[in-house]
Amino acid sequence: MKPYFDEQESIYTKLYDRTDEILETVANAYIGRNPALPFEFRSFSREGFLKNNNGRYNMNLEEKLPEAKLGQYAYVFGLLWSNHDGWTDFGLNCYGPAAVYLNREFLYRADINEEVNPNMKKGIHAKLQKGWNSVCIKFVKTASGFGGVFGTLHTKWNPMEFMSPFQERKGQAGWIYSDAMDADSFSETELPDYTGLETLSGMGWYPALSWDAEKMKLNPCARIFGNTPRKVAYLWSELRHSGVGSTMCRLKGSSTGSLRMWLDGHMVFAGALKPSDIAEFKLDPGKHEVLVELCASENGWEYGFDFTVDGESVAFSIPRGVKGSCEPWLYLGPLDKPLEESADSICSLYRLFEQGDSQFFWRVDRPDTWVRPYLDNVLFAKWNYPLGVTLYGLLQTGRLLQKRGILDYAVNHITECTRIYQYAKWDAEQYGYPSVNNQLVEMDMLDDCGSFGSAVLEAYSDSQDPHTPYVVEQIANHMEYKQERLEDGAFYRICMNSFQENTLWADDLYMSTPFLVRYYKLTGDAKYLDDAARQFIQFKKYLFIPEFKIMSHVFDFKHNKATNVPWGRGNGWVFFSLSELLEVMPETHAERKHLLAFYNELAEGYMALQGESGLWHQVLTHPDSYEETSCTSMFVYGLSRGVRLGWIREDMKSKAVTAVNRGWEALTKYGIDRFGNVHGVCRGSRYSFTPDYYKIELNAVTNDTHGIGIVLLAGIETGKLSEWLKQKSELR
Repeated sequence: MKPYFDEQESIYTKLYDRTDEILETVANAYIGRNPALPFEFRSFSREGFLKNNNGRYNMNLEEKLPEAKLGQYAYVFGLLWSNHDGWTDFGLNCYGPAAVYLNREFLYRADINEEVNPNMKKGIHAKLQKGWNSVCIKFVKTASGFGGVFGTLHTKWNPMEFMSPFQERKGQAGWIYSDAMDADSFSETELPDYTGLETLSGMGWYPALSWDAEKMKLNPCARIFGNTPRKVAYLWSELRHSGVGSTMCRLKGSSTGSLRMWLDGHMVFAGALKPSDIAEFKLDPGKHEVLVELCASENGWEYGFDFTVDGESVAFSIPRGVKGSCEPWLYLGPLDKPLEESADSICSLYRLFEQGDSQFFWRVDRPDTWVRPYLDNVLFAKWNYPLGVTLYGLLQTGRLLQKRGILDYAVNHITECTRIYQYAKWDAEQYGYPSVNNQLVEMDMLDDCGSFGSAVLEAYSDSQDPHTPYVVEQIANHMEYKQERLEDGAFYRICMNSFQENTLWADDLYMSTPFLVRYYKLTGDAKYLDDAARQFIQFKKYLFIPEFKIMSHVFDFKHNKATNVPWGRGNGWVFFSLSELLEVMPETHAERKHLLAFYNELAEGYMALQGESGLWHQVLTHPDSYEETSCTSMFVYGLSRGVRLGWIREDMKSKAVTAVNRGWEALTKYGIDRFGNVHGVCRGSRYSFTPDYYKIELNAVTNDTHGIGIVLLAGIETGKLSEWLKQKSELR
């Protein structure tokens, strides 16, 4: 088989057996490719299109343009960012005739069957260019309907967030739509240019960017919240003093209700602001955060204020770089009473504000326009199961090497997800589908929660994250009360009308049991440990292949049989997770004897199938299948622990040490290059009854997150085993 890179490019040729340096190289390479950038926050109008719970936009133009006549046209226009050139899949359901244009070129036109059947979903394969991609959809109103449903075909793994075109809306999230037109206003060569001016496009677009003339006569709080008496609102902005030294800033204005104002968390004014009042405070050079609390009087919102330095009004800018609005202030309210917390805690875009049964978030001074978070990163701050094991590897690497930067990076990734979880659930309720953390919010299968949840628990001793207990409790409740199980208690997948309908996967031992083990450690409740043990006992009944002492990938209840294909990583998940359970399980546990026997059966089976190079194969029993990095790493990990922690049978111990050393050396020679890139990792899989699917269709890729973390963990365990053997030898 062709090697993944030239031998001279391997990390082995540069660092030989210096495992700690190899681990640091791999970890830093991953961090360098995926910098710790936060969420983007953008304005979004609720008067635009919201998503259905399938993650696609409901473009119902019957509702948006109720005066439209039969035969009239309307256009929907949006931008989609892509980090690279490549293919994607859109999904389209039609309420009537529709034509889709990508980057001003024709892409797809609905056929007559699709036009009259809104339940018929069409997948559209499309090639994206790196950067912004413009999508324009031309709809025609007929008696069957007007508009459609459009977005990603694969919601859970590839959610799509479209942004608004035209210079006036730069940075704003969401699609825009045009007035209804009697004729087709754009030929295929004259579709709108997203970089141009909306005012020069020749038609009106919605949602509206500005208030009507009557609303503009009101102050911002009155037009945003209505002229409600005795309510409370918060206004948040930033100002910058560009001078060299400190200066005095003056506050002047008026308010009929009480007003409090903070600069960088310190109160600088409190009381009713009278026209004759002048409040002064020192302004140091640089950027400053301003928070204003307004209490409406009996007459509603009556206020106005101005900041001046040397007689000139101070310019404000929107806080935290919120995109899509030229207005400098964010608004929160209307609340029944002031918030009883610090100004610093109020100035946050990562939290939801609650008062009684009501919940609140920040808005901008445009019609029904709110701030929402979006994730533009490929990996950092994302929640999915491969990242769970990636972050576990980074956490352990940072701890072993005492490299605070690596440890903090992993912890920050995790807490970026947990601290915005409650907001994300509210976001889904408000807008139809969450703009961030979609898998955690949906949580309808183990893939969505177990792996990453395990990493959250693993990080808790370092993070002390106050949001962790709530998040992991939701995951534990899902596993205990909502996740599908067979009558014997084994986790399986109902997944009606999908390819995985009525199946049980070896993968799900990893998607569940490491979390259950850690939740047992957190709570002390043995039922979680017992459940983890039960899963291994039951999964063995369905998936064990006794002639090889290894596991089939999937049991398909539609055919009432296992696929009998021993996929490498599926087996790796089993062995890895079993070692996580045995490490914690008390010696007196009723199932420990059975699970130790199972561990040794698997260890014997895996060692017998190690390849000549030291790597294991994509299909374990097919040496003509490619050598695969992630399963090799998990077998190295599990065998290392078995020797060091005393699980493996005495007659296999020497062979296991040899297998570990061969496996790790092979990973450094053939799986990791000198730049810390990890090669030969099988991409995410479906399942099949034929080995050829795994050997041919499931190709190996570079730097896939299914492999990076477990490579780190394999190196850590190999190093621990080496040190343990050395200490043991010195004691003799």
